[in-house]
Amino acid sequence: MQQQKSKEFLRLCKKYGVNPDNVNEVLSFEAACKITGDDPKKLPIVSGIALRHRKRIIADHKLTVIAEALKTDLTGKTKERIDVDYTSSDWKYFARFLVKANKDKRSGSGLSYYDSDHWTSHSYVGVRLCFNNSDTAIFFGKHFQKLHEDHHLYT
Repeated sequence: MQQQKSKEFLRLCKKYGVNPDNVNEVLSFEAACKITGDDPKKLPIVSGIALRHRKRIIADHKLTVIAEALKTDLTGKTKERIDVDYTSSDWKYFARFLVKANKDKRSGSGLSYYDSDHWTSHSYVGVRLCFNNSDTAIFFGKHFQKLHEDHHLYT
């Protein structure tokens, strides 16, 4: 049985143009941790890492946990995650968006790459942050854009 979606989640899905029936309700890193069983207070130790790379390491951890929670069975069965099978030819969806460059975000760009050639296609993104449907990828990209910026850009 599918859990009742909150009004805030439904509002956000409408704002992002996605079908809420295709997306697990995960509105924060803390909510994701409740689903995955991770402790939101235990973040990667970054004290020995250069300051310019610390945000990226923490953002990567948070995005990975959030993606796992979003891939959890929409019926609420948290023990049976829906994994993207990287060995299959099934469609895989990755959050893609544009970041406008400015003084603080010097690397504004489209954060995606795709190439195809008659009989084969190539996409250079990791499957940990890929999804089985476009609605989840869009929600993940739009709702957690700040984390994506921390992950992909020097800020």
